[in-house]
Amino acid sequence: MESTSNSKNKANFVMPPNLSRQIHEVDFTLANGSVDLMLDFGQCNFISVEGLEWLEELLLRADSRGVAVNFKNVKPTVYKVFKVSRLDSVLKACGGAAPSGPVC
Repeated sequence: MESTSNSKNKANFVMPPNLSRQIHEVDFTLANGSVDLMLDFGQCNFISVEGLEWLEELLLRADSRGVAVNFKNVKPTVYKVFKVSRLDSVLKACGGAAPSGPVC
């Protein structure tokens, strides 16, 4: 874990090359502390529907606890999956603006 300037700790996690299920260590950290989470997608080349569902649920749980979750090093192929899924919370964690209104 590393300390941030706002005196809140940040836990860093490296996502696996194939994100196809929940990551218990991340869930455990969220459930047992009030640290912000940084998920590094630098090694992640693939994300399944189950991986997307876990991320969406993780972000909802984090939001309800007042915990920030941010993504870094998201590869274009993985970001494209995030964008096509149209999960606003996931796009926001990437640092992008969530789409406003319907997109055709």
